[in-house]
Amino acid sequence: MISKIRKYQDSWLTKAILALTALSFMSLFGISGYVTSAGKNRAVIKVDDKEIMQDEMNSKLQDSIRKSQKMFGEDIDIDDNMRKDILTSLVKQNVTDMIIAREAEKKGASISDELIEQIIATQPEFMDASGKFNPELLRRQLSYFDMSEQEYIDNLRKNILSRHLVYSPVENIAFPSFMNSYIAQIENQQKIFSYVTIDPQELKIDRDISLEEIEQYYEDFAPQFEEPEKRDVSFIELKISDLASDITPDEDEIEAYYQANIFEYVIPEQRNVLQMVFDDEETAEAALSEINQGKDFYLVAAQKANQDKNTTNLGTVTADSLLPELSQDIFDAKLNQIVGPINSEFGWHILKVVKIIPKKETPLSAVKSKIIATLQHEQAYDHALNTITEIEDMIGAGATFADITNRYNAKLNTVKGLKEDGSYTSLSGKNFSSLISSPDFLDAAFSYNEGEVSQTIETDDSFIFASVTGIEDAHIKDLTSVRPEIIKIWTENEKSAIAQEIINDIVADLDSGDELADIASRFNLKLTTTKPLKRGESFAKLNSSQLAEAYQTPLNEYKILSSGSMTTVITPVKIINHLVSESPSQLDSINTEMRHDLEESMASELIDSYAKDMDVRIKYRLLGLEN
Repeated sequence: MISKIRKYQDSWLTKAILALTALSFMSLFGISGYVTSAGKNRAVIKVDDKEIMQDEMNSKLQDSIRKSQKMFGEDIDIDDNMRKDILTSLVKQNVTDMIIAREAEKKGASISDELIEQIIATQPEFMDASGKFNPELLRRQLSYFDMSEQEYIDNLRKNILSRHLVYSPVENIAFPSFMNSYIAQIENQQKIFSYVTIDPQELKIDRDISLEEIEQYYEDFAPQFEEPEKRDVSFIELKISDLASDITPDEDEIEAYYQANIFEYVIPEQRNVLQMVFDDEETAEAALSEINQGKDFYLVAAQKANQDKNTTNLGTVTADSLLPELSQDIFDAKLNQIVGPINSEFGWHILKVVKIIPKKETPLSAVKSKIIATLQHEQAYDHALNTITEIEDMIGAGATFADITNRYNAKLNTVKGLKEDGSYTSLSGKNFSSLISSPDFLDAAFSYNEGEVSQTIETDDSFIFASVTGIEDAHIKDLTSVRPEIIKIWTENEKSAIAQEIINDIVADLDSGDELADIASRFNLKLTTTKPLKRGESFAKLNSSQLAEAYQTPLNEYKILSSGSMTTVITPVKIINHLVSESPSQLDSINTEMRHDLEESMASELIDSYAKDMDVRIKYRLLGLEN
């Protein structure tokens, strides 16, 4: 098992962001890191022949951060640790998805477009008041979650494969009920811990860095002192709405759109129908006789046709959805009228109409303004594409950026000191920060020579053209400018080395049988003793996996746990057992929770087994996750 992608995010805000981006936290199999020196945009995740590139992973990270800012506000403070947590979980989720997709290929499992359409069309949140699928509700929901239809479909397909290949095989595991009381006792058990924390930042260094060390650090860490390439870029934005603001659809176009989408405006009559089916006419006639005598339809269906309520109730139907033999009679019948017996290839039918929903028709006049707006948008895009083609022809003919700006009366915007990670020195216009950090814009900014005009960069509502106006090549900063940075690196390394010496001495003393309290006194460390704690209760700023390790440590033995630069030495000093008298419902709840945990564990093991025959690699260094 690898440790680098097992870190659990404890911040509530990080958890919320990860939930927002639908990230999973299941454990993964052993994964090896590897490095390569090929081009700038390198693969960072690989599963067999499938790869995810640096720019794609960066785009996924930026998208997660953007969605979190949309939900929690742009003032949200996403620090480096939170960014790293989000990226770690993104890597974990993408590797898991790639494993499952590869296993699906091996097993020949696939999810058809028809099944996807059927699932989407039956989701309650996408249905209108009449119970009919409404595409507008789907688009509205996706817009709220800042997700495209293709993203939603891709995620749905991945979730179905995950359910089929991972979770279905491990569901409904029986957990012995006789274990409930024992588990309850374990859950209520308390432990008292003593611990010391070694924080390098609090340690003192008794000497200064020498000139030779400064020069050696400058040589050894030269790549770290590199000033990356920067570019100044001018760009113009041509909004689709501005390029085609005078478009007015004619009456024929409006009528044609209305007819082409008539299913949205005309909902045919619907009826709720009950039905019982028999193999022979004689039994059907006998059932009809009992109904005519006043017996309940459901009761007769149960006694004569051996049907339950779900089988008997056909639900809401249209004329087109019924068998041809039944349709005419059902839709000619009055409310609560009995129809039949009618013969079909399935047998003899007796039916009852229990609800009539009249036909609902929205006239063209009521939706005309909406249709005009839709057509304007569609035609505006086509018109804008024609304009963009003209501009691209101008670029091909050698037009300058000034020629394009003047001809289309476009405002010139500038970004200075733009780096490949999307950061910049200055930007004209607050609304363009997301644009210039997008992969498409960065690709254009760093793919063209100075003075060249880029090809079209398309956004949701506009087209962008960019031109590089200045290039500052990557270079190593001079020693004088990086001296403070070198001193900082040296100081951190010195303190870390001192801290490691202290930790080594503490471990040696503990192994020799010394008490942690005596050791803490010798090294002038603060010894903390906790109150009695139940399993999972936090202390010493430990995350959940570290807490689990601490609780599993035997009495009076020790555990060394690290979090960032800090190291904590912990020893359990007392165990307090409690008599437990849980109610049956509480014990059942414990059983359910344990069964869920066991299912998650088995699901993780199943993914592990899938991955054993695959070439799975992650480039931690290129991702910025190398410790």
